Amino acid sequence: MQPRDEILALLRKGKNLLAFSYGSDSSALFYFLVEEKIDFDLIMVNYKTRKNSDLEALKAKELALKFHKKLFMKIAPVFKGNFEKNARDFRYDFFNEICLEQGYNHLILAHHLNDQFEWFLMQLSRGAGLLEILGMQEYDKWQNYAIVRPLLWVSKDEILSYLKQKHIFYFHDESNEDERYFRNYIRKNFSNSFVSEFYQGLKRSLIYLDGERKKLYDLESIKEVQGLIICPKNESLIAKAVKMKGLLLSAAQRKELLKTDCVLGGKIGIVYKNEKAIVFKYEICKKLPKKFKESCRVAKIPKLLRSYLYNHKIDISTLNF
Repeated sequence: MQPRDEILALLRKGKNLLAFSYGSDSSALFYFLVEEKIDFDLIMVNYKTRKNSDLEALKAKELALKFHKKLFMKIAPVFKGNFEKNARDFRYDFFNEICLEQGYNHLILAHHLNDQFEWFLMQLSRGAGLLEILGMQEYDKWQNYAIVRPLLWVSKDEILSYLKQKHIFYFHDESNEDERYFRNYIRKNFSNSFVSEFYQGLKRSLIYLDGERKKLYDLESIKEVQGLIICPKNESLIAKAVKMKGLLLSAAQRKELLKTDCVLGGKIGIVYKNEKAIVFKYEICKKLPKKFKESCRVAKIPKLLRSYLYNHKIDISTLNF
């Protein structure tokens, strides 16, 4: 189990936060980072949905204490409706909050090759585009930090072998066996067996595809200025920008987003100006000063964006879009 040296070198330079669950993947990554003498702290969500949920949280606290790590932990509420989506949104909102408040440079996730192929198949089944199908990256820039996935080219079999070889304890998540969750259905019936049989070829193919993706989509064209993410008016690049703000677009949302200025999920705004898309955290200001509104009108600032600019004291004359 050997992540790329470039990724490890990057982590040695920054302040790191590891998303931890005490499952096999995050446990393997925990001990690997310790072996590599890479500093990091831990963040964990207790969903209280399994019989071992509280025990996992307790053991995580003991592990953090033993290795002198900070541990940020939050108990999730009872979700109604789509548990997978709600749990993911809650988790990433918490991760984002701590990274920004505590000044972490990198959020480390334990996604591996099986996860990547599983995601590939899930998106393929939904009719997604190239940027979404190849949505997992080793280094993925978000707001003021980056998501780093050191194990992205490592298979699940390699992770389990590492755990066995090192005699590392971890919890088995029995919810991973429940095929009512689409991810588990794809994993158990398609992705894991394919990765086990065709690992080397699959790894090469995904690396080639990732290279082609970088050539086709100039991700450097996505810029962040004073909390605003600005990119060309391109569906896939906009979806990427929205993801950087913590929201994963549904197929229905993607279909609608290019038509007009809008607010997604009640929290992410998208407006268009001069063939550019501006993505931002949607905010409301009940009463904008008359002088400010007039300045926005003259500068042709989209209405949905005005409250954000006013609340954050952004000088309209400094904006270039």
